[in-house]
Formats: sequence, structure tokens, C-alpha cells
Amino acid sequence: MHALGRTKPHESSRRDPVSPAGSLGTLSTGLSPEDLNWVARGREASFKRQAMRFVRTFRDPRVSVPSAILLLIVLACFAGPAVFNLPKPNVGKLSQELLPVGSPGHLLGTNNLGNDMLSRLLNGGQVSIIVGVVATALGFGTGVVLGTVAGYYRGLTEAAILRIFDVLFAFPGLILALAIATYLGPSLWHTVWAIGFFGIAGFGRLSRGLTVRVRNLDYVQSARIAGTRGWRIVFGHILPNIFPPLLTFAMFGIGIAMVAEAGLSYLGLGIQIPNPSWGNLIASAQDYLTSNPRLIILPAVALFVTVLCINLLTDALRDRLGVER
Repeated sequence: MHALGRTKPHESSRRDPVSPAGSLGTLSTGLSPEDLNWVARGREASFKRQAMRFVRTFRDPRVSVPSAILLLIVLACFAGPAVFNLPKPNVGKLSQELLPVGSPGHLLGTNNLGNDMLSRLLNGGQVSIIVGVVATALGFGTGVVLGTVAGYYRGLTEAAILRIFDVLFAFPGLILALAIATYLGPSLWHTVWAIGFFGIAGFGRLSRGLTVRVRNLDYVQSARIAGTRGWRIVFGHILPNIFPPLLTFAMFGIGIAMVAEAGLSYLGLGIQIPNPSWGNLIASAQDYLTSNPRLIILPAVALFVTVLCINLLTDALRDRLGVER
């Protein structure tokens, strides 16, 4: 009888791991090594299904085309200067100023100081992409943690965090970034801090709303009843399940951050010349808009195409992954 009592729950748990009989058998007898292996295989299969679902989204041309263009842009910016052995972006000869496109040794010509435009365009792309990604990651990490904690714990914790978000929302984002950049002074990392700071409230509000929606679902309640610590529930149960909409919003935020960097650099509060970025390349070429328009068209088109591809990819992934608008 004792052996029979152990065999039936074991078999029931294999047939239906979430059925009442399987749960009762697990609680009364514990999991055998075979059960543990079976559960592990089931968890791995679940992860594989989610990964395959994400991979299959790239079969859609709406996802694959902007992804391919973005990949080419990133590879060109970060690997192109070394692969094509381009000159340093800040080293030029005044005797070679304003060479036209297709000049020997200067595929895109040179600027007013004789610097190679292709080298400055690709190195400027490195800076703009780094600022966009790092600034978004800064706002994403801080905002999501604060918003998720506020949505889960509620009460005074939520009220205090939401008041912080309200203060940040009270200032227009670009004005706040201008104020921070002016106070800190123009540099690469000060630009990252300024842009990342005004993104905290947006990510925080979104993650708080998503957390409120899922905090009372069965799997969260089960973890709470089982005695799981709050921070484990937040980071182990809630965050993984609200991540898709946060990820799509973060991708969209990268494009916004790149445009914000271009705006700050154009105003002289971001990346400073002679260090290139797409924003200050546009600013430094405005005096040559009529005589040498390529100097301003090249970085402007590069920024436009990159941000456009990011937005198209974000919309396509949101539709394919079923993320609500």
C-alpha cells in the first residue's frame, strides 16, 4: 500500500504537473530525482519555446529589414574605421579642406579642416549610439526598479515614489536635460546622465502600471503564500512577465535619446568638437549649408535612418509579440 501510494501521485504528476492530484502527490511525498529531472526539462522546454517565438519574429520582413539595416549601421560605425583603415577623425590637413566626394583616400571628401568625413561620420555614429543605448539603460534600470517596487508594495512606498515621478514629469524632458547638461558641463558622460535622468519617470510609470495589473495574479499570490520574500517576487516573478512591453518602450527610448543627444550637441551642451557626434557634425556644418550641403546632409541622413529603423523595429516587435499599445 505504501508503494502504491507513492506510485500514483508520481504518475499523476507526470501526466499533469498542475493538476490537484499532482500537486497533492508532490506535497505529500516530495519530488523524486526523476520528477526533478522532468520538471527541469519542462522548464528548459518553456524557455526554448519563448526563445524560438522571439527568433521566429525575424522571419517577418517588418522585423528583419530594419534589424538588418541597424546591424549594418552598428557594424559600420564600430568596425568600419579599423576595417577600412580610416584616418583618425580629428587629424587632417588644411591643404586638403573641403575635398569633394570620391577624392583619392577620402571617399566622402573632407570638411573645412581637412578631416576625413567618412571617419568622422562613423566615429560620430559610435558616440551617438553609445549615448542612446547607455542613457536609455540608465533611465530603464532606475525607473523600472522604482516603478515595480511602487506597484508591488503600494502604500507609503508607492506614494513617495510616485511623487518623485510627478516632480520629474512637471518639467519638460528636454528642458530638464538642458538644465542638467548646463549645470554639469558639456562632456560625453554628462550628456548620458542628463538624457538618462529625464527617462526615469516614463519607465517608472509604465512599470508601476504593469506591476499593479499582475501583482494579484495567481502565480504572484502563490509565491507570496509560499513565503517567498518580496524582492524575490519582484525580480523573479513580476519583472520577467512585464518585460516585453518594457523592452519595446526601451527600444523606442534609444531613438529618443539619440535625437536628444543631437539636440544637446547642436546647442553646444553635449559632445564637444573636435570629438565627433552626429549632432555636432550637423551644428559645425550649418555655415556650409549652401556651399557644401553634404557636410550637413550626411550626418542628418545617418541619424534619420537609424532612428527610423529603431522606430519601425519597435512597432513590428510590439505587434508580433502581442504587446498592448
